[in-house]
Order: sequence, then structure tokens, then C-alpha cells
Amino acid sequence: MFKKKLAIAALAGTLVIGAASFANAQTSRLYFAGYLGLNTYGEQDFAESTTNTSGAFQVDNTTSFGGALGLRLNRNLRAEAELSYRNAEIQSMNINGFGNFDAGGEFNSTFAFLNLYYDVDVPWKIKPFVGGGVGYGWHDGEISDVSGIATSDSGSAANFAYNIGGGLKYRPRPDMAFTGSYRYVDSFDLDFGTYEQDYNSHEFRIGVEWDLPVR
Repeated sequence: MFKKKLAIAALAGTLVIGAASFANAQTSRLYFAGYLGLNTYGEQDFAESTTNTSGAFQVDNTTSFGGALGLRLNRNLRAEAELSYRNAEIQSMNINGFGNFDAGGEFNSTFAFLNLYYDVDVPWKIKPFVGGGVGYGWHDGEISDVSGIATSDSGSAANFAYNIGGGLKYRPRPDMAFTGSYRYVDSFDLDFGTYEQDYNSHEFRIGVEWDLPVR
């Protein structure tokens, strides 16, 4: 938990410093970005309070969809306000001391992020970028335990989240760009009824940016 708070604090500091440093820079063009992602999940640790059990969920890979409104603060730095959604299904649950069991259920997650990206200035057609963001996530969860050891439950949860990653950008014409990127998405622990659960994913995304006619 401390490491997550430290990472979010560092990213928030980067956003504030970046915005302050370039507040007087010439305003560049606005753009809209659309993203399609493949989300992969490692083991999502959980603890269930009714039966005092703990373990980890195995979650199927899923797709995510997102849109963002961006502002180029200068030649290299840009900020995005992003909204994205994904729906992940639970495949199984490994209960500590008992073993692995089939399980059902899903997690519907919506994230709102404020992201800051740095486009590396290199003389190539395809240019790299790095970035990260802080924000908030809203989740609806349903957990169906078929082992009879833990329990079934459902609920809604919300908590702070962050992301960090990088990628490549190709601009075939001045007002359009294609992107391919990876980012790690993490959230503070989520409470779904009697379950306290970790949430993190690896997200591989492709995207398109369209410049808006505003300078």
C-alpha cells in the first residue's frame, strides 16, 4: 500500500510540475484520441472476511475501450484527460490452504485519468513516448464461489488509481497519428462486499489521434 501511495504521489508531482513549467508556453493544438486495448491480469489477491479465507483470483484477458481529449503544452509535452472501460471475467480462485477451484463472476471497471506524456524528439518517422497518469476507478464486482469454502458476494467499489508506460507514435500526416503502447494500471485495494481485492493489469493499446482545428 505504501509503495502504491508513493508511486501516485510521484506521478501527481510530475503532473503539477509539468503543468507549472509550461503554463506560459504557446498553446498548441487540441486533439482527440481513441484507444483499443488488450488487458492481461496476473493473480489478483483477495481476502474474504466471513470465512477468514484468502488467496488469488485468476482473471481472463479482456479488451478495453477509451477516449481522451489532449492538449499539447509544447513540442514534447502533452496532457490528456482520459475515460476508459473494461469488463474482466473471473476464471478460477486459488484459496490458500485448500487449492484451486473454478469460480465465476466479473469486474466492470471505469477509469478516469489525467495523463502526462513526453514525446521524445528524435529524427525518425516513428517516435517514442513515455508517460503516466493519476485518477480514479469505479468498479462493479460479482464473485461466485463454487468451492463452498469461501462465499459468493457482489458489490461496488471505487478508489484511486495510477498508470505508467510508454509507446511509439507514427504520424502519416500533420493532423493524424497512430500509436502503439503499453502501460501498467494499478489501484488501491477494492472492497466488494466481504471481499477485499487487489486490482492491477498490463494493458497493450493501439490508438489514433486526430488534431482538432484549435490553436
